[in-house]
Amino acid sequence: MNFRQLEAFRHVILTGTTKEAANRMFVSQPAVSRLINALEEEVGFTLFKRLKGRLQPTAAGLRFYEAVEQNFLGLERLDQTAAGIRRREPRELKIACTPALSATLLPVAIKAYSLHYPAFMINVDTVIVPDLLERIQQMRVDLAVTLAFPPITGIEVETLLETENYCAMPVSHPLASKDVITPEDLVGMPLLKTLPTGPLTWEEEEQIFRKAGLEPKYVIAYHTSHTGYAMIAQGLCIGLMEPFAAQHWRNQVTLRPFRPRVKLTYALAYPSPQIPTNPIYEFREAIREAFKNWTFPF
Repeated sequence: MNFRQLEAFRHVILTGTTKEAANRMFVSQPAVSRLINALEEEVGFTLFKRLKGRLQPTAAGLRFYEAVEQNFLGLERLDQTAAGIRRREPRELKIACTPALSATLLPVAIKAYSLHYPAFMINVDTVIVPDLLERIQQMRVDLAVTLAFPPITGIEVETLLETENYCAMPVSHPLASKDVITPEDLVGMPLLKTLPTGPLTWEEEEQIFRKAGLEPKYVIAYHTSHTGYAMIAQGLCIGLMEPFAAQHWRNQVTLRPFRPRVKLTYALAYPSPQIPTNPIYEFREAIREAFKNWTFPF
């Protein structure tokens, strides 16, 4: 397959017709059709089906398009970088971060970093862990701040902090009178359940209940901490939560230690191999300091 075939395929996906794709590529409509046919022969499966005068991608075609689009986005980023260099725009630091940290600890690190690199553009990509890992592997970010994950080829990891999940509940909840919460305290209580996110399955919490011979009553499943805390603040449930995002809900939600302990580890991750520049080194240090000096609001 060649670049022109992929370009035709992408334009047909985006426009829905070979005519519009031909206009964008400054070629004839039959030329686009020939490129698509040649690409289908190369890949060995059908990319489109015709529906009411438009070309609709097949399931295989859509899956193939995801990979094609990533490559085109990479080329577009190269164009943008070259244009920025020509215009002498400020340098850019690209960071991926999980939602809870991007709204709590990350701004502290960026503030300290900006004192030394005020001309740098900071690009913060707030994503859940599977998307974050993909960005690191594809070298689309310089570094990431995240919950720790199992070893993955092509990613270097540095532990930043070890803490734990806390039992979060509305401030008026009867369990708020207790100093420590145990699984037995949660029997019959409406609970939050954390949805799996790629390599993070969150099985430890359920194993604790199973070992105690208890059946948790899960009523809401969620992905991000802000969603979980919002549900708790409304009195819909209680749950075992990471402690960073709690600061945004301190007037509505309170935290108590949970035993047995459910450990959480936070990490700094970056592509391997990476030849870090001074700005990247400096930002890593700013992140380390932010974690070192962080105090939880409870």
